[in-house]
Amino acid sequence: MRLNKQLIAALGAFAVLGLLVLALFALLPDTYRQDNLPVTLSDRAQNAFAAGIITNAGGSYTVQEKNGVFLCETLDGLPTSQKAFETLAQQCTSLTAYGPVDQTHATPSDYGFDTPTATADVTYSDAGGIHIEVGAAVAGTNQYYIRVDKSAAIYRIEKDDIRYLLADQSVYLNLSLTPSGTDNNTLPTAVTLTQNRTTLSLKKLDAVAVDGVGLTYQYQLQNDRGSYVDPDSYKTYFGELSQLKALGVVTMNPTDLDLQEYGLSPQSKTPPTVLSFTMLGETVTLRIGNRSGDFYYLYREGIPAIYRLDALAATWDGVTEYALMSRYLMAPLQSSLRGITITSGDTSYQFDLTQSPALFNGSTIAPPSMDAFYTLLCSLRAEYEMAEPAQNIPPDLSITLVYDELATAPAAGGSTATQDGQLPWRTDTIRFIPYGTKRYAIEINGTAQYAVRSAYVAKVLAVLATLPNGAPASPIW
Repeated sequence: MRLNKQLIAALGAFAVLGLLVLALFALLPDTYRQDNLPVTLSDRAQNAFAAGIITNAGGSYTVQEKNGVFLCETLDGLPTSQKAFETLAQQCTSLTAYGPVDQTHATPSDYGFDTPTATADVTYSDAGGIHIEVGAAVAGTNQYYIRVDKSAAIYRIEKDDIRYLLADQSVYLNLSLTPSGTDNNTLPTAVTLTQNRTTLSLKKLDAVAVDGVGLTYQYQLQNDRGSYVDPDSYKTYFGELSQLKALGVVTMNPTDLDLQEYGLSPQSKTPPTVLSFTMLGETVTLRIGNRSGDFYYLYREGIPAIYRLDALAATWDGVTEYALMSRYLMAPLQSSLRGITITSGDTSYQFDLTQSPALFNGSTIAPPSMDAFYTLLCSLRAEYEMAEPAQNIPPDLSITLVYDELATAPAAGGSTATQDGQLPWRTDTIRFIPYGTKRYAIEINGTAQYAVRSAYVAKVLAVLATLPNGAPASPIW
């Protein structure tokens, strides 16, 4: 008897709960009282797409498929994304929605079909087709109303499933900013950057270069000295060029006024940064204009569109020659030299590298000692950029490197051809001029831009004094 009473009580509770659920359901908006199970509006294969006329707020355009390639006449000649076209084809052939919507107290116009948000007239490869209409957005959701072939039935569909029907032609532009065919391993053969009215130019070497310190380089700066580009610095500032990609398109077919407004014109209040690089034999020139929040406006020469570029992708921001160059200012391979002359005050030291083993002040120097000392010489690093010019005073130390190649122009100091008409050997001269406290200005062939701690000069002079004795030389100073 007790069991029957418990069963009756439980049944009563379930009945009350059911009535409450029905009451709540009756209070929900019509949209949510309809069947939320998915409904297939079209289940064609993607490759059934032959052509489509898309009309939305961005205008009207036609996309066609020919021999597996998608074409849009108004984008002819521009870099387009086949993947984007494929997504459009998929959204025009395979449609899954929810509903139908209960229209008891409404008409199609209440759902935005008097002036559709977008339409698509699609032709399939078997001569069939479909007419898709996208109505108004469903309030409070990320959905739109949709119907096909003028059907009386109206459904709801996720915005992401029709996003290409809502987009203008710019969505089909390829957002890659590199030449076709590049991948993550593609290296530019040349890079030129002009920002803040300063130009930096890099050139890829035909072969990897090795300096006297043993470091390897792939790029060289096109400056007076032909400085090598530090590999880590290159990676920091330009290492991601082959992956450069825009976030999206701001506008198509910009006017001169648009370019000026976005800081992309030479006539803009602040001239744009100009980045040019060559990959796979093709040169790309980009203008980077004003910043807006977390992106820059960007224009690619030859492409009539203004893009958005993620500010984090502009890795070259703020780069300088000093930040990019190898800090080892004068470190040629020892095998490239004929000799070295070092002077300090009235004392001079001569290295003859044409002999094997080399001669130091006319006497043979053991190869390990010579190699260790040469490594010390090459350890010269630019530690500071000079804020003021060097004084016009005699140097405390001068190093002249004589290369095993003839000069192609008068050497520093005005030297000319020798008496027999031959040009002299090419030379580089590095002078160390006192500069502030415990520092020296490093003057290379008459130009001083960088400074080094006085410890370098002190170490070189100390090692020179003991070198004839074969004392070991450390490059640490």
